[in-house]
Amino acid sequence: MFWILCAAIGLVAGTLGGLLGVGGGVVMVPAFMALLGMPARHAIGTSMGVILFTAISAAIRHHQLGNLEPRVVVPVALLSIVGAYLGATLTTRVPERTLRMLFAAFLALTAVDMFQKAWRMPDASPVVEPERRP
Repeated sequence: MFWILCAAIGLVAGTLGGLLGVGGGVVMVPAFMALLGMPARHAIGTSMGVILFTAISAAIRHHQLGNLEPRVVVPVALLSIVGAYLGATLTTRVPERTLRMLFAAFLALTAVDMFQKAWRMPDASPVVEPERRP
C-alpha cells in the first residue's frame, strides 16, 4: 500500500506541477503528512528531493513548447539556491506546529491572491496551439 500511495502522490504532483508550475510541493507536502504520516520537516525535505526531478522534466518540456524564459532562469535559480539552503536551515529552528501553520497560511494567501486575479481577468480567450519546435 505504501508504494501505491507514493505512486499516486507522484503522479498527481507531477501532473499538477507540469500543468500549473507549482513544482508539486503544494501537493506533496500535505500528501506526505496526511497519507504517509510524515512530520512537516521530513515532508518538506522529501518534497525538495522529488521536486528536483519533477522540475527538470517539466522544464525540458516547457522549453520544447517555447514556454521557458532562459534570461530569467539563471539569476532566479542562483538566488533560489541560496534561499533554499537558508530555508532548509531555518526548518531546524521552527517548531513543527509553526511549520504547518506557515505552510497552510502560504497556501491560503496564494490561493486568495490567484483567485482575485483570475476573477478580474476578462473572459477566457480561446486556447492557442503551442508552437512546434523541430
